[in-house]
Amino acid sequence: MAKCERKPIGRLLYMTAQAMTLHAEKVLKPYDMTVEQLHILKNMDENTALSHQELSKIVQKSAANVTRILDRLERKNYIRREKNPKDRRSILVLITAQGRDLVAEVSLVLEAFTKQLTRGITIEEQDLFTQILCTMQGNLETTIK
Repeated sequence: MAKCERKPIGRLLYMTAQAMTLHAEKVLKPYDMTVEQLHILKNMDENTALSHQELSKIVQKSAANVTRILDRLERKNYIRREKNPKDRRSILVLITAQGRDLVAEVSLVLEAFTKQLTRGITIEEQDLFTQILCTMQGNLETTIK
């Protein structure tokens, strides 16, 4: 880890996130799933229908990007769309049983990935790192607004 010590935090975060994404994409390839698709599915509650706009806010992606991802997920039968009974102009998105099953299966595989990622890092260090990342995210949110 000697080489990491002189690199800026932002660069290390970026490089780590890139490596994690590449690894996750490899893990998800047999499931015909992308990280973005899984991210959306994992943020859908099985009992709650969401509008595209609500889902966009939750996953912090543009409405257009979310729509493209939802189109792919719908073709794979992981989500379904239905008319909003309270507003006929809007569409609600729901996760299907097949989508829930996929999330459960892939989550088990990704747990092994997380164990590998955090090997040699104590629970206390993981908690501190989580707090630091949350603080950084909060700092960014106030900067962006």
